[in-house]
Amino acid sequence: MTSVPLTHRYVIAARLKGYLNRHAESVALLTEALELEPNSPRLLRFRGHRRISIGDYPGAIEDLRTAADQLDGVEDEYEMYQPEVEKDVVHLILGRDDEVRPQHLSDTAAAQDPSVLARYNTTLHASVWYHLGVAQYLAGDFEGCLPSFRAAELASRHQEGLVASQDWQYMALRRLGRAAEAEEVLDRFRAVALVPDDHLVGYEGRMRLYTGEITPDQLWAMCDGNGLRTVTQGYGLGNWHYYNGDVDKAREVFDGVLATGVTHAFAYLAVKAEYARNPDFVGATTTS
Repeated sequence: MTSVPLTHRYVIAARLKGYLNRHAESVALLTEALELEPNSPRLLRFRGHRRISIGDYPGAIEDLRTAADQLDGVEDEYEMYQPEVEKDVVHLILGRDDEVRPQHLSDTAAAQDPSVLARYNTTLHASVWYHLGVAQYLAGDFEGCLPSFRAAELASRHQEGLVASQDWQYMALRRLGRAAEAEEVLDRFRAVALVPDDHLVGYEGRMRLYTGEITPDQLWAMCDGNGLRTVTQGYGLGNWHYYNGDVDKAREVFDGVLATGVTHAFAYLAVKAEYARNPDFVGATTTS
């Protein structure tokens, strides 16, 4: 009988806690796991992610920077998204360890059977750099997040990670008043051959707004009642209004993001951070 390694079990359990919005418990589990495997880039990647979710941006940056500093010597590996992880949670609970798929499929293993890659949607290297960029952005370090998101863009092997990394770069550059560099990011986006996918949360729509391909009303209509998509597209739209000079409209859209209650989304956290530190939004609601 195949046994699932203990640290893999910790990651699966911590991811399940995250899906249940019990992020502090997820952090605690990963801290236990790091006692067994200190400085593991994989464990630091997941704990850094969940530290973002609890608003511990300095802790997240520390974890993810430590992981990033090791990546040159670490073979990249594929990671599953939530729907696939949930299947393996069930297998573990029912004692079907033999049916648990590799949670961290190395490039070497993937090369032996490329057909399995359809269920994997990101990789360790891209995830470390992306989440480091998010933590830096949410902490207000628009300059510092740029190389992290660029590294995530270069490491991405899937459309969503690629476009999301470009999107955050664009927003950070616009916040820094560097419109010409932001336009270069849009040029890279224009070169992406977009493929529709049901699980996408909205970064492609935001980028199409920035390029002028669609209007703000068209972007908002694309949310179609989906909470996560509303949050994701809403932050991009509100941000677009803000750096185009319409603070009132930005506040209106940001309030709509908070009204969704999708508290785990990075875009939701971005609005909360905006309201906490940006003097243009002093007095705005910050209730969860």
